[in-house]
Amino acid sequence: MTTEEKDENLQKIRKFLEDNNISLAYTDTDENYIDFIDDRIVVSRHQTKREIVYTILHEIGHYFCEFFVDEETHTSRVIEEVLAWDVGRDVAHSLRIDVDEDVW
Repeated sequence: MTTEEKDENLQKIRKFLEDNNISLAYTDTDENYIDFIDDRIVVSRHQTKREIVYTILHEIGHYFCEFFVDEETHTSRVIEEVLAWDVGRDVAHSLRIDVDEDVW
């Protein structure tokens, strides 16, 4: 993926987030997460541009994933993470963002 493609992908994602009233913020920590109170996805600056694209897509997956459990277990956590990656991949596909399956 070229730098230009990565920049285009970030633009597509920013537009998607804007259309869904979700803001994007960067942090200098190594954490990536969703702030549901402020409808905001927070990603670490300490990643490559491709990793940032994939991380945002993954967090979008969490945002739109409708997986709820009464009690969190190791198994439910794994299921939640896999579903977030699947939903993120679906969003990437809808935005015409190519995903390298070996890296994803």
